[in-house]
Amino acid sequence: MADAPILAMRGLAAGYGGRPVVGGIDLTLHRGEVLGLLGANGSGKSTLIRAITGQLPAMAGSVTVGGVAMAADPVAAKAKLGLAVDAPDVPAALTGRQYLELVASIRGCAPDAWPAGDMVALLQFRPWLDRPVASYSLGTRMKVSIAAALLGAPPLLIFDEALNGLDPVVAFAMKQLLGTLAAAGHAIILSTHVVETVPVVCTRALFLADGRIAGAWDSAELAAASRAPGDFERAVMAALSLHGARAA
Repeated sequence: MADAPILAMRGLAAGYGGRPVVGGIDLTLHRGEVLGLLGANGSGKSTLIRAITGQLPAMAGSVTVGGVAMAADPVAAKAKLGLAVDAPDVPAALTGRQYLELVASIRGCAPDAWPAGDMVALLQFRPWLDRPVASYSLGTRMKVSIAAALLGAPPLLIFDEALNGLDPVVAFAMKQLLGTLAAAGHAIILSTHVVETVPVVCTRALFLADGRIAGAWDSAELAAASRAPGDFERAVMAALSLHGARAA
């Protein structure tokens, strides 16, 4: 019998002010899968992530995380996921260490309970650990956000533009980390505009347009694309052109 999915969405619709931004989303994600989430600004990626993480209630359909329905028990469902928040959302008044301690206290774990080694060392922000987040660059804020998302080793990990602002060495380490986490049984969503990264680190990919799934690539297609990444980029650019890339 196949493992139950870590994430399941059925007919999901979500939006603001009674107006749906995403709709008709059906998706399952299992352990070991890395899903690349692609789309133009305004395509609905951020809204979808907010619905998955319970920040935005579903207008229709359902979200289940680790077998727990978000609508029925949001606290238990949220405990099964880790979200690397947008860099500007990391509290500026705290130090990096204090932010990690805060997230750990909410998760009920130690502030260094990571599933894949010392994230402070891997992401190279130890010199900044006891400085205020307000003094951090965008990239350093992202590093702390990634480290916080991994605390307690939740089965579902969501990285929204997590490669933004990272220097090349840490970006490379982050790509390797995604593979390590997938091999350890985590299910991962990577929302990104760095199209060329997707065939290298993801096992599946979806393209959103106007709040709907407008394209999909399976593991075999991405494996082939990793050998000819220019072809994948051209396919994504063609999809953007077809559906009309627009500003957020």
